[in-house]
Amino acid sequence: MGATMELERLSVALRPRNHWEAIDLGVRLGIHHARPLYAAWFAVTLPVLAVLVLIFSLWKGEISWVSPIMWWLKPAFDRVAVHVVSHSVFGETPSVRATLRALPGLLWHTRLFAGLTWGRFSMSRSLKLPVDVLEGLRGRPARQRKSLLSRRVSSAARWQTLVWLHLEVILWLSLFGLLAMLVPSSMWPEQGSGLWQRLTEAPLWLSLLLYLPLLACSLLLEPLYVAGGFMLYIKRRTDLEAWDVELQLRRLARARTAEQAKALASSFVGVLLCLLLGFSLAGSPPAHASDNATLREQAVERSAQEIQQVMQDPAFGKEEQDRELRWRKAPKQDKKTEASKLPDSLQSLLNSVFEGMKWIGEAFATLGRVGGWVLILVAVALILYLVSRFGWGSGRGSRYVPPAELAGFDIRPQSLPDDIAGAALHLLRTGDTRAALSLLFRGTLSRLAHQEQVPFTRGDTEGDCLERTRKHAPARSAFLARLLGCWQRLAYAHQSIGAHEIEALCQEWWREFGGGTHE
Repeated sequence: MGATMELERLSVALRPRNHWEAIDLGVRLGIHHARPLYAAWFAVTLPVLAVLVLIFSLWKGEISWVSPIMWWLKPAFDRVAVHVVSHSVFGETPSVRATLRALPGLLWHTRLFAGLTWGRFSMSRSLKLPVDVLEGLRGRPARQRKSLLSRRVSSAARWQTLVWLHLEVILWLSLFGLLAMLVPSSMWPEQGSGLWQRLTEAPLWLSLLLYLPLLACSLLLEPLYVAGGFMLYIKRRTDLEAWDVELQLRRLARARTAEQAKALASSFVGVLLCLLLGFSLAGSPPAHASDNATLREQAVERSAQEIQQVMQDPAFGKEEQDRELRWRKAPKQDKKTEASKLPDSLQSLLNSVFEGMKWIGEAFATLGRVGGWVLILVAVALILYLVSRFGWGSGRGSRYVPPAELAGFDIRPQSLPDDIAGAALHLLRTGDTRAALSLLFRGTLSRLAHQEQVPFTRGDTEGDCLERTRKHAPARSAFLARLLGCWQRLAYAHQSIGAHEIEALCQEWWREFGGGTHE
């Protein structure tokens, strides 16, 4: 099914559909082509089933392993269904002989080994199977193609698998219970044995009769499951490659050509008819409307007489009595009738099934409890790690760590001299006004961060630092505002700052942070 396929031969209408409409269309397509589909399907599956039954009946004397083996081989059988459905949708329904001739290629050139191993439990295998069978891709191109087709429809493919699995189990249990009711209790093994032991120790004919519903449900429903996945694949390719648009453009082109030819032919026929009509009217007398009016009046006058004649017939005007038998309502009974009792064999079988389901439920409950406690412990450990790592839940300022840099300045205490104001005065007297004011501003930010515990962050600007100081250390905000104003005039406005103004700031810095005045 490459890009050169003849889309006009499709037997389904190409239009935008949702996922479930595509699956439903595939199932209907499989039912419509049920005869060739199931003929080829049973031509391959029934011989394999017969060989497995013969081998296990002669080797071990029981056939309990036939069902899981047939279930495991479904991907191999599905390739036959894809071959038939893909040809049928293009109007080329293959015969059984043609399908058998194509069987070696379907098994050896479609990545069957992957389908029977790591791809066996894929929930979307019905969607990916046409890629292996029809497109023939391998390796990385095949994986990329499947990934592309699975987008937006993989969930529908998985849900389709679950739905068909449940339907198969429900039908199997129904048929299994029906056959169990028909088998006499004397033919069953001992009542005290378990369900699996009773199934494996049953006679061969009874085992075959009990496993027949499971095999029948599996073989009958699988082709429809494959057809649903195939139409989901067609829907996805239609969305990606715009098949519906291409097909509509082709139809419009053909319709335009046909309309042009039809218009030319109509013109020719019209001219010819006009000529013939002209000749015929020249030789015929004109019709009179008065004759038609007379005929209508005569018909109306005769209608009343005809109606009276019809009503005089014995079939009209007589009365008939009709009797009908109905069930009478049964009188109410004071005592409830006893419920019908199930056969002992079926009752024992159901008890065994219920015991098995109860054990499975208890196992899942235990697993859920253990898993729940494990998840709780993991969540608690994760919360403790996050709290210890990031300090979540701690009080404000109790574990505050000042940043190493702030507003572009290194404010680590070890990077500053012990007497910050004195060092700034020394730089001022040597003529380096900018370095003196920068050191004074760095020291102020460092003391505010490490001593006053103002919660600066690494990305704060000079304005942010002033706002945080006004909020958390309002007593220091006035000095920082004056210092920041001098620094901004010098660094950004490139204005000269007088030495006496910087000396005054140094004296004020000693009063704010140094505890005294230095000369």
